[in-house]
Amino acid sequence: MILKFNKQKQASVLSLLLAGCLAFNGYAGAFGETPPASVQIKEFHLLDTASDVVGSADFTPEGNKDGHFKLQLNLAQKTTINAVVLRSTDEYGKDNYQGVWRTNRVTTGWLLGMVQDKTVTTANGTTHENIIVNPGFRKDMKEPVGDFEGELIFDLYASDNGTIKETQYYVLEIETPQGTVSSKPIKYKKPITSGGTPTSQSPSPSPAPSTPPAPSTPPAPTPAPTPADGPAIKVFFKGQELQFDSVRPILKDGSTLVPFRKLFETLGFTVKWEDTGTVKQAIGAKDGLTIELTINSTTAKVNGNPVSMDIPSQIINGNTLVPLRFVAENSGYEVAFSSSGNAATIQIEEGDVVSTPNPAPAPKPAPEPAPAPANEEVEPYIVKGYVRDAKGHPLPGVTVFADNTLLYDSNILAVTDDSGHYVIELPQMATSWRMGADFTKSFNGKEFTFHLNVDVDQPLTGSKGAIRNFTWNKFNGQIYIYPNFSTFDASLPEFNMSDLEMTLTPVGPLIDGNTGQTIIKRGGPVQGGGGVDGIPIGRYKASARWVPEGHAPIPLQVRVSYTGKYADSVEFEFAPPRGVSTSNYLSELEVQIP
Repeated sequence: MILKFNKQKQASVLSLLLAGCLAFNGYAGAFGETPPASVQIKEFHLLDTASDVVGSADFTPEGNKDGHFKLQLNLAQKTTINAVVLRSTDEYGKDNYQGVWRTNRVTTGWLLGMVQDKTVTTANGTTHENIIVNPGFRKDMKEPVGDFEGELIFDLYASDNGTIKETQYYVLEIETPQGTVSSKPIKYKKPITSGGTPTSQSPSPSPAPSTPPAPSTPPAPTPAPTPADGPAIKVFFKGQELQFDSVRPILKDGSTLVPFRKLFETLGFTVKWEDTGTVKQAIGAKDGLTIELTINSTTAKVNGNPVSMDIPSQIINGNTLVPLRFVAENSGYEVAFSSSGNAATIQIEEGDVVSTPNPAPAPKPAPEPAPAPANEEVEPYIVKGYVRDAKGHPLPGVTVFADNTLLYDSNILAVTDDSGHYVIELPQMATSWRMGADFTKSFNGKEFTFHLNVDVDQPLTGSKGAIRNFTWNKFNGQIYIYPNFSTFDASLPEFNMSDLEMTLTPVGPLIDGNTGQTIIKRGGPVQGGGGVDGIPIGRYKASARWVPEGHAPIPLQVRVSYTGKYADSVEFEFAPPRGVSTSNYLSELEVQIP
């Protein structure tokens, strides 16, 4: 193949202050709504992330690897392409603000370089030439990419903005005067081979059945695509391989997840699915044993007793998947896991069958140290950094925003990638910016959102750029405590909240995954009321004592406010406050004072 770049590189100015086009609250949307029938995306996929061809504004290598995409386009007639835009999205095609790449200044983002593979026939034979379609950004937003016709093949190079990765989904938009054609979301090794119909931004709900299913029947799973990531997993029960029809087992966060019904029925359970609208549960029962798994909760119940899990049960592509080892081991079986290359085998056997060469329990491996963040260099009109937890582990999916101090409510957003890294390209305007971030964490079936302050809370100027890192180390809630005076005993002293001693013992891991520790704390004033605060969010078992000075401690009975009967102890969790007396996550308890 002969590689010819037979167009001169054009100088271009990298500027994001677009003439009336800058959207501070996010990237602009698609450019048209009616796709032209004469334009068809026949194939589109991410080839690799191994080349460095373009920079942020022109065809100049910049030292970072580009996203290299292949596009096969069919134009039934001569068509003007006004712009080509690549967007980072979720699996449903909804923007996730990880990046936008474009051929000209129709929206904010980085350069999307286009190289056309042209077949050239001469007297000496047929050769292929690679023609650079857009050496840089079009200076005029209205200047089209060009006129094209027939079967076309393009190589697209997306300048690395720090978020190019093979696990990300992408959507390609081709704007023409007749409308815009959008590809389906694709990721590495998952090309689309036809189509041009835009994908909806959220999963379409299934139509409601005319006759509701029986309460004991979980919803029928929808066949899901085989994940491209992770090993091929085979599961054997007493030597017999299990066949999973709807979706194969997957390895996620070090745990194997398998379809709920198949596993429970194989282990001899009668299965039941319960959906209250807010809580979804997969339940199995047999011979005096009941296992209740709540979707997206790391706390299960075995015969009514709460038991913590490493990973929650979850619904993936319409299928209910549960942790295999947890269910099997809590059913009296033993599980052996082995892997070789890109294949893994799991054996489920009776408790006295599976054995290991060394009967002594193997010591738990030391936890892997958190990866050190890469060294960053300050760049003009770029703010970037990492978001990590208190132990230095990366936090993906955190929304980071740069707040313009000149213009009210003018923010530019980004979302951290799998390494906890983000990059925000700032417009070239005379102003300063303050940084913030919002992190949402699922815990026991609830969503908790925390505002993160930047580690170095100082404003920055766009012309200089900056590195701003965040650490998630505060996730406390508070407890309102209401004393209930059941009788009057003149021999007892006057009750003061400061004489109330609360003992809080974690039940399962805290919201950050750590085990936590027992907290003993005296009551007092808290925001909006009386009680205790500074409690890391988790599930706790609470007990109370009245310890007035000069008097022997008096055990008190306690309950969740307006819920159930008083008892020596009670378990509780945190939730968003119902009123405006506090902005903290809240729990409310009552103690009975004699």
